[in-house]
Amino acid sequence: MKGVVIAAVVLVLATLVLVEPGHATVTCQQAVSSVSPCLQYLTSGSGTPPVACCSGVSGLRQLTQTTEDRRTACQCLMDAANQNQDIKEAAAAGLPAACRVQINVPISRSVDCNIIE
Repeated sequence: MKGVVIAAVVLVLATLVLVEPGHATVTCQQAVSSVSPCLQYLTSGSGTPPVACCSGVSGLRQLTQTTEDRRTACQCLMDAANQNQDIKEAAAAGLPAACRVQINVPISRSVDCNIIE
């Protein structure tokens, strides 16, 4: 029993070391990869997002559980959108609704990511 308690304490401490408060755990690669299946939808600005796209948006929701993760993902997606001028702003902003997924990360070229909670 004592060994189980020690193992549990070690696991909790290891988790605290791996996830420092105030530091995002989501990477730009993860955030952008989540919505990369949406590129055709985002550039055409019409139709229905493919299933893989909506799965990615849903995955983005799972990746962004903390405020810092949401802010990081927001900045990464904004930077990626600014690098691809073919992306339609309205399609990007409406992507979560089109996929019927509620996320707390706006997908936009013009958002202040620092105000995200």
